[in-house]
Amino acid sequence: MADELEARIDELYGLPLERFTAERDALAKELASAGDRDGAARVKALRKPVVAAWAVNLLAREDPDRVKELIELGGTLRSAHRRAVSGGDVEPFRVATEERRQMVRTLTRAAEAIVERDGGAPGAATDAIAGTLEAATVDEETGELLRSGRLTKPVRPPATFAGAGLRVLEGGPSPSRRPEPEETPKPKPDRPKLERELSAAETRERKAEAAVERERATIQDLDRKRSETKDRLRAAEAELRGVSLERKRLASALDKLGDR
Repeated sequence: MADELEARIDELYGLPLERFTAERDALAKELASAGDRDGAARVKALRKPVVAAWAVNLLAREDPDRVKELIELGGTLRSAHRRAVSGGDVEPFRVATEERRQMVRTLTRAAEAIVERDGGAPGAATDAIAGTLEAATVDEETGELLRSGRLTKPVRPPATFAGAGLRVLEGGPSPSRRPEPEETPKPKPDRPKLERELSAAETRERKAEAAVERERATIQDLDRKRSETKDRLRAAEAELRGVSLERKRLASALDKLGDR
């Protein structure tokens, strides 16, 4: 039974985005009717993916081999990074970074095509799609989320590969010689200050995301109430038409009696 529910949830995340909410609610209602209250509550709590996350979810279903290749490249990239920062050869890190750049670009285009196929405009989601794919090569947990195809929102790539002066190595060929150091070195960034600012930014981001989710839920609730109100209006209009016809019939019958 648990495996069947997991399969049904997987189906939800593979649906066209506009069908997610209705199908989720229908599944929750079905489970509740069958007496599975825990399953119904779990399904009802599932978040509708944002466009970028939905596109990546479908990408993981439609092109699992290339997504798997990207995730496995993440392991190679992390190993190369560890060797580079430990004083080893930086060339494998350069090569893996360039390979990641090209693979992320290719997969991002594929995800954009999925959005376009569904009638959407991918432009606003492009950066979030690419960022999520990059994050899957840096963070193993994100890689598993990508593989599962159940993301609900895009993931921001961590800055794991930005330390030790290696950012300048990404995507470029190995230099023939090291550049001469500057006579007057630039002051190093204040790491504790940057960490505090990063923590504050992350807190603001979480609050902003929560506000977006609240407003989205409000809109969905208003849409549901609007739909219900339309149904009641149509029913009332149908009843009015029926009553009007009955009144006209009775009035006609009464007129005929008066003529006799």
